[in-house]
Amino acid sequence: MEDFNKIIEFTNVKPQATVGDIRSLCAQALIHKYRAVCVNSAFVEPCYKELRQHPEVVIVSTAGFPFGAASVRAKIYEAIVAGEQNAGEIDYVLNIGYVKERKDKETRSEIRQIVRNTAGLCKVKIIIEAPVLTEEEIVRVTTMAAEEGAYCIKTATGFSGPTTPEMVRTIKRTLGNQKKDEPILIKAAGGIKTPSDVNEMVKAGADLIGTSTIIEF
Repeated sequence: MEDFNKIIEFTNVKPQATVGDIRSLCAQALIHKYRAVCVNSAFVEPCYKELRQHPEVVIVSTAGFPFGAASVRAKIYEAIVAGEQNAGEIDYVLNIGYVKERKDKETRSEIRQIVRNTAGLCKVKIIIEAPVLTEEEIVRVTTMAAEEGAYCIKTATGFSGPTTPEMVRTIKRTLGNQKKDEPILIKAAGGIKTPSDVNEMVKAGADLIGTSTIIEF
């Protein structure tokens, strides 16, 4: 198996996480040469203190995590503050209720506002929470996210069930053969714990992997 360390985003978004836990997260990311650390927005500053001499490690913050039910303005503010504190990317949770109710206008507007208000500050990954969506809903929301300028489609928070390779394949098929200077990426997250899991997700089409488990290749 090829070296997948550079696509791993090592994650601690547990509600009981402490600053000490986040320092350990950063240390492990450096040891294993992972791509990024992913934390809740309260811990962006501690991450930056640990990683400011290591700009190769991306700091990823969440917004509207884990349920996506916060107001759009609240999500935008959380994302902007995290970006100002040196988060390079934002994993933002979509309002899943909008998707279920087929409120496509509201869904598009939310994505557009998040992307536009963070432009030039940080890149936005849209968490679509695929484990609670039907295949049609995955296709519909992926299409909207792509059309509204998302940098990356992320499968799940990990709080509502695991990601499966088929979910990743559905997203990949929906994105199709992208003819862009910067194609939209796919981040698989949720229940990924072993090198075999990573390999399956990459084969299915994932570009990035989110995991809270130390995975050694």
